[in-house]
Amino acid sequence: MSNYPNMSYCMCNNTVLALRQILDTMQDEGPMFLREMSRDERRSYEALFSLCEDFLTASEELQEQLEYEERDGQPDEAQEWESFDPDC
Repeated sequence: MSNYPNMSYCMCNNTVLALRQILDTMQDEGPMFLREMSRDERRSYEALFSLCEDFLTASEELQEQLEYEERDGQPDEAQEWESFDPDC
């Protein structure tokens, strides 16, 4: 993680602020936002678009995993004891 610009404890907050800046600028400038980008900035913009798609997919999968674990109720080890019959 040494190449990342944010510490893990504040990465979501900082990224929200950065994305808000981008969205506000897009809304303020309209199509000029894209027209005025350098080639490198345009590549980063396209990479950001792709990362946002990946983020949405990963977020949905993570949320589904969390819901499954919460519905299931217990870690695997506890589930083994749940079906344990002491009279065996």
